[in-house]
Amino acid sequence: MDQLMARSMKAYQSKFARVIQDTLALLFPIMLLGSFAEVLKYSFLTPSGFVATVFGVTKWLPAARQISQLLGLIVHCTVDMIALYGAYGITYCTVKAYGRQTSAMSGAIGLLAFLMAAYQPHSHGRLLFNSTLMGQGLLIALIIGYIVGRIIVAFEKRRALRSYQIIWPLLLVVVFSIVVNVVVSLTRSPEVQSFISSTALHAVQASALSYVIGMGLLTDLLSWMAVGGPFSASPTFTDPAALTNLNHALKTGSAFNAPFKYTDVTLFHSFANFGGNGAVLAMIIAILVFSKRQRFLTVSKWSIFPALFNNNYAMMLGIPIVYNPIFLIPFLLAPLVNMLVAASFLALKWIPAAVYPVPSGTPGPLIGFLGTNGNWLALILGAVLIFVDVLIYMPFVKLYDRLDRNRGEQ
Repeated sequence: MDQLMARSMKAYQSKFARVIQDTLALLFPIMLLGSFAEVLKYSFLTPSGFVATVFGVTKWLPAARQISQLLGLIVHCTVDMIALYGAYGITYCTVKAYGRQTSAMSGAIGLLAFLMAAYQPHSHGRLLFNSTLMGQGLLIALIIGYIVGRIIVAFEKRRALRSYQIIWPLLLVVVFSIVVNVVVSLTRSPEVQSFISSTALHAVQASALSYVIGMGLLTDLLSWMAVGGPFSASPTFTDPAALTNLNHALKTGSAFNAPFKYTDVTLFHSFANFGGNGAVLAMIIAILVFSKRQRFLTVSKWSIFPALFNNNYAMMLGIPIVYNPIFLIPFLLAPLVNMLVAASFLALKWIPAAVYPVPSGTPGPLIGFLGTNGNWLALILGAVLIFVDVLIYMPFVKLYDRLDRNRGEQ
């Protein structure tokens, strides 16, 4: 642990790490606002939402539909466009850290570069952007913005840049953005998507358990990298495996012998996704119990409400968790342990598979309980797994406390 502390301290103090941290700090309040709005919209003010279903909020709250629309506007302008703000922020912070002068113009150029990379040509000439890249492409936005920032700094060191002298770095940025746009377009081609789908199908047929665990870990890893993963979406219970499981349970009156025991719903969403990817709810509890750093405590207190409804966006940027090597291990280990334990319980038929649909925005610990039609052992298992996850996060929270304290003393 001391060796990890020394290496982390060295990386933590680098100029590049400071650029990333400053950028994420800029994005935190935007994402926090979006997280609250998303939870309120989909869990409280959507008729199929968890809180709306339990308390009938949409039936007695005046103007519930109008409020939901306003919250949707906030979600679209924050969560669904977070990469846009990231491109601006990291370009500005990069020029500030590496250059001799800082200008809002640098952030605007980074914003331009990302918009050009995310633009989608349309036959009708409409202005369209890649929505996936805008909402789940923060990593790509940070890479683009950082490169743009370094380009600006390189030209700045040769001569003082003013608005009329920035044309050369701007032209270079435009060419770079066009290349990125072409690469992104190629990855979205039908041929590439077909290859990915066929590969996934063969993997499912070969071993369902290893596929779900592998895709679950990949989802958590990509989430740590601020990229959407294969299991990032909330459980829909509408895929072929889920429908087959549900039909079997309705016909036989039991979910113990479900045809597909190991799916993203029965393992990942039901037992490994407490508080969002990485079992972040356990991390929040660990910070509130073991951390002494006021900043971490404040971020965790603000983030606990959305995390209860499986929204971890604010926590990911506020601590931050993304691109933080210290939290990568527990971020992957906690869900892995949960999935393996849950798979063992399913194999031994101690709990049934979660085959019954649950309302959108259902708190993570309740998905397994409600999805099994109220199996109490599934609820107890979820509570035990949260406790285990807290223990997994505990040493890393203490280590990060020491790291942050040592940096503050220097």
